[in-house]
Amino acid sequence: MIGGRGAGYALLGLAGLLLAIAIASGWNGASRLVSREDDTDAVAAAASAFVSAYGTFDFRDQVTYTTRLATLTTGTLREAIGAAALDPAATPQQRSITTAVETVSVTALSKQEATVVVTALQERRWVDPTLRQSLHEQVRQRVICRLVVADGRWLVAELRLQSEQPARPEAR
Repeated sequence: MIGGRGAGYALLGLAGLLLAIAIASGWNGASRLVSREDDTDAVAAAASAFVSAYGTFDFRDQVTYTTRLATLTTGTLREAIGAAALDPAATPQQRSITTAVETVSVTALSKQEATVVVTALQERRWVDPTLRQSLHEQVRQRVICRLVVADGRWLVAELRLQSEQPARPEAR
């Protein structure tokens, strides 16, 4: 009978030890998740700001377009945007584009790099110079952004347009 009691105490002690380890591990994991939540929010905000800025254009304010994008990007993307020429047809066609971000999903996150999928609704307006008629279209875009930490901030280093579809059928 004494041997059975010893085994019971040993099992009880082992169960207590496992419980203490589980509690400590859970607390540590929860703390890590809270700190990662701040990074996740910052990455999502940076990607959202970039997609909105990249997809918003007004022919009357072309100069600030590339300047605005330069503050949200880094690396070769920033260089490409700085070197790009705006379409000369934008002014005669009175092009304007507005973009509203619908969803943002952080799909990968490390201390220095992240991948984000952004879904946005884009409305494009222009004037057909031949017909002198205002035209517009709405499209839903799905954009993948790769962000990196640069100068203490999350900046977009790469983007890829994954899909673009009409948001609603054109009226006939």
